[in-house]
Amino acid sequence: MKNLKETKKSKKSISPKNKKILIAASSALLLLLIAGAVILFKPSKNFTIAFYKIEEKQRQGITEVINKAASAQNLQVFYVEYNAEKSLKEQIPLTKKPNIIITGSGFPVKTAVDKASGKAALPIDLTPGMTSSMRAGVQVNDGKITALPILSSHFEVDVDLAEFQSSNTKYINTWNDVEKFMREQKRKKESPMIFAGGNPDLLLDLMGAMAESIDGTESYNAAAKIIQTTDNPVRAAIKLCDEPDSPLATSVKQLKSWYKFGFIHPGTFSLQQNDVEAFASSRLSSVLFMTLENHRACAQKTISRYTSIYFPSEHGANSRIFTGKTYYAVPMLKSPKTEALLAALVTPEYQESLSRATGLAPVLAQCRTPDKQSDDARYWIAATTVPLPGLSNEAYLTKQQKTAIAAEIAARIKN
Repeated sequence: MKNLKETKKSKKSISPKNKKILIAASSALLLLLIAGAVILFKPSKNFTIAFYKIEEKQRQGITEVINKAASAQNLQVFYVEYNAEKSLKEQIPLTKKPNIIITGSGFPVKTAVDKASGKAALPIDLTPGMTSSMRAGVQVNDGKITALPILSSHFEVDVDLAEFQSSNTKYINTWNDVEKFMREQKRKKESPMIFAGGNPDLLLDLMGAMAESIDGTESYNAAAKIIQTTDNPVRAAIKLCDEPDSPLATSVKQLKSWYKFGFIHPGTFSLQQNDVEAFASSRLSSVLFMTLENHRACAQKTISRYTSIYFPSEHGANSRIFTGKTYYAVPMLKSPKTEALLAALVTPEYQESLSRATGLAPVLAQCRTPDKQSDDARYWIAATTVPLPGLSNEAYLTKQQKTAIAAEIAARIKN
């Protein structure tokens, strides 16, 4: 039997030469891994802008203006459109992030800021020309801008101007005035009020806007919290509408009353925006609810017969917060090109161009606007504060979740 000494001698050993080879191979492998990581985390060479939850007309308009500004800076821009039905968080790549994400207020802009590179930010001196409301909407961290407002929208009431001028209703300051006008219109039209109640986003935003106008911002915020924290759509609807302190109870009651008296068309909760435009084109409706984006999508011959007003209320202007999407540009990567491009977009020249191309309100106080609608929206927002994003944008919900909550609310209005 081999003794202990012989056993030790019999074990395989690595020669000095082989050790050198092994160390060299390990070093080479490590260098390859490091190089791979550098390539993996290196930003894309293409300057890319991604859109999320931006309507087609507005996306095209923003693209047109950005291309003009980029051309003046000898910059070529590539564009990506993220799927609006999917979570933004899941679509922003870990590597090769876009340089900028353009999206709306609420959960989309919060998600984009959270996913941006830690060094991505803009100088604070881009805001002096903005209205006070839009300055309040600028997202800031450590003295740097992390999300820059470039446009704003508004959730509006559209009233048939000719019908209003020939009616006995002299003004619309409250919902009682709206009801008085509809009572008159009911004698001439089967159902004077209509909106795209089959669109869950619009219905949720309508309910939030009504809650703010009737019960105040506290009710809107309470509804937003329920949507953010309640996964089950049925349970969410119960909390929103049915309990003693439910934030949407008054709004549901108001719409239920109008539905019962035939002011709201019976098919409203299955209609889409193109149906609303068809009713308006045929002069079948005198009161419409829609966003400024919806307004811009309508045929001019049709929508020009309507005048836009903000949601009426018995609350004073100093306590109002209107509903409407704020459009943000979020820098995702630190880049002088990003800073230069976004700085251009908040100059009077390009703000006017953005407003004309999209039909939305500019964020600057002094630049020109294409028409009364965009100027009014700017004025209304400037007279209050940064708009509420709308309940559909307070938390990411799947299409199925939004549809289920909206259906529960619609059922309570109709029954």
